[in-house]
Amino acid sequence: MKLRSWAATAVLSVTAVLLPAANAVAAPTDGPPGCPGGSVCFWNGVDFRGYGWEWTAGSGYRDLPSELHDNVGSFVADTDACFINWNPKETRQVRSGDWRRSYEDDIGGRIDGVNGGNC
Repeated sequence: MKLRSWAATAVLSVTAVLLPAANAVAAPTDGPPGCPGGSVCFWNGVDFRGYGWEWTAGSGYRDLPSELHDNVGSFVADTDACFINWNPKETRQVRSGDWRRSYEDDIGGRIDGVNGGNC
């Protein structure tokens, strides 16, 4: 009898751990939004808000659109890239998987363009 009682308790305990409660609320994620493979996604606002633009590695060097020129508030990289400020010249290497939710106080406030690969 005790063995069956223990087995029933064990099954109920495991079930309670494996099955979430019907009214449970998922924990919010602190990660960035997705960005297509081979791209860097830019926003002019912090927290990935505002005007957004996608640069693809295959497009080579590009000046940032006027909405983002000297005004990148956040980004997500899904490829290696080089962020460039031309005057004075400054570069910042980013790697696939890098992201920043608040970038305006860094080179994001000075960035002019983006190129693929290494700086």
